[in-house]
Amino acid sequence: MLSYGSRDSESRSNHRRVRFLIIFLAALVLLLIGRLIQLQVVEHESWAAAADAVQERILELPPQRGTIYDCQGEPLAFDVKAVSIAIDSFNMTKPETIISILQKRLSLPMEGLKELIYRPSYFTWIKREVELETAQKIEQEAAAADAFGLIFIDTWSRCYPQGNLASNVIGFVGVDRHGLEGIELAFDDDLAGQPAQIRVLRGADGRTYFTETLREEVPGEDLYLTIDSRLQFICEEEIERGVARFRANTGFIILLDPNSGQVLAMAQGRRYDLNDYSLSSTAARKNLAINMLFEPGSSFKAMSGLAAIEYGVVNPDDLFNGNDGIRVAGHVIHNSGYESFGTVSFAEIIEHSINTGMIRVAERLGQERLHRFLVELGFGQKTGISLPGEENGILRPVEDWSKLALASTSIGQSVGVTGIQLIRGMAAVANGGRLLVPYIVRQGDAENTTLLRRIASEKSSETMCRLLQRVVESGTGTRAAIPGFNVAGKTGTAQKAVPGQGYIKGKYTSLFAGFFPVQAPTYLGLVVLDEVKTTPVWGGYTAGQIFSEVGTRIVNIEHLAPVLTWISGEDK
Repeated sequence: MLSYGSRDSESRSNHRRVRFLIIFLAALVLLLIGRLIQLQVVEHESWAAAADAVQERILELPPQRGTIYDCQGEPLAFDVKAVSIAIDSFNMTKPETIISILQKRLSLPMEGLKELIYRPSYFTWIKREVELETAQKIEQEAAAADAFGLIFIDTWSRCYPQGNLASNVIGFVGVDRHGLEGIELAFDDDLAGQPAQIRVLRGADGRTYFTETLREEVPGEDLYLTIDSRLQFICEEEIERGVARFRANTGFIILLDPNSGQVLAMAQGRRYDLNDYSLSSTAARKNLAINMLFEPGSSFKAMSGLAAIEYGVVNPDDLFNGNDGIRVAGHVIHNSGYESFGTVSFAEIIEHSINTGMIRVAERLGQERLHRFLVELGFGQKTGISLPGEENGILRPVEDWSKLALASTSIGQSVGVTGIQLIRGMAAVANGGRLLVPYIVRQGDAENTTLLRRIASEKSSETMCRLLQRVVESGTGTRAAIPGFNVAGKTGTAQKAVPGQGYIKGKYTSLFAGFFPVQAPTYLGLVVLDEVKTTPVWGGYTAGQIFSEVGTRIVNIEHLAPVLTWISGEDK
């Protein structure tokens, strides 16, 4: 039997529970809304200040960059510990004190410093790569004055202990720690390493409360150059003296091991201080050995002469007309000084650099074979040396050659070369006909990687070497002689051409390329001077003398002289 009174009582109880639950939930919602209003409106400033009091940043710390050494293990570029300084302007105290300390220690312009200090930011760079001792003094003085907000980050600074030695080869790094010129740029991926990444929590008082390493630093790799600092110093001194002595615009020297392709020195008259590169000009930072284009003049006769020997169209005793003046395609080409030599042998053509005789040799060779040989020698294309900014040179396709091109190319006109191209071509003469890739950074077994191809037989190269030895003994290159050593080489004096104006009277490129000892060449040097203003301007007289002075100093280096004398066969 059902009891209706009992049912009504139970229903009223359920309604009360539902009403209570609704009221409770409504009160909870109101409480939460009130708390949100309190946090976001009433207490906004205090909570914002609390958030500002502890700031989180993800920082990348630059790794130690690899050291650059010369071939003897002497450091040419390395990192030293330094500190980069920034400011947290929201949490700093005593800004005027901070400005005073920084201005005194860093010698920064006052207006620029104030702009950085008062810039609204949690992180503004003041100065990167500050010397460690200076940064420590700044930190101590700021702490003593209760001036907070400066941020000190451990970093590295690039140091070049030799100043401007090989500056156009080594290059430098920018504020982002990446290479901008030379080896520093070409091998940046190897030298740079990988930065460490850390998470930092800092308080308003400038203190670091928590750090977490997210990624470990990977230091950069070290590099060993083929450059010998001693030889580089000699070449730099001599080219600087030579440029001044002959009043040239500029000049450069390349010293190469003709058997391996190693660059032993690459010096020029224009250099700059790597530790203060911002004061240098763009022109001073160019590496003339790889990006200065010039006509090689008579030095090219060593290449066209080797081609004629290799193709079997000439022997040293073959006779030619060496008188001044030969008409080619309506143009008359003269000998130097308009000198006539009568009937001369091919050996005498090389010895005395006789243009008319060389052109007649080239006519036997033909333009197809001459062009093919020069292409095989690598002219008109980059050598592949690991330096930025190398030029291709100019060697036009044979189908574009004019009727005058065979004659002019055979004597080093109408073709543009770089120093590194020309010395590589001469290396193939000196080393028995092997074309190499010149290199300046040691990488494993370079002997197995630098040989490109054989361009001439050993017999042909030996023949040309003997002819080039006569150039220095009794020909146009006598001033390039090195006492006690057999030297072979070729002079060159090329009148400079300007597009649209042709050849300019009185402006020349003067050069000499030579190697020694002839029996087993150890050193191959190229000296190039731009626009000599003294007389005579001839390459044998100007560049030849510089070559001699460089070579004489090299063989007098204590541990080299006995070895080279023995190789030369002069040790009686």
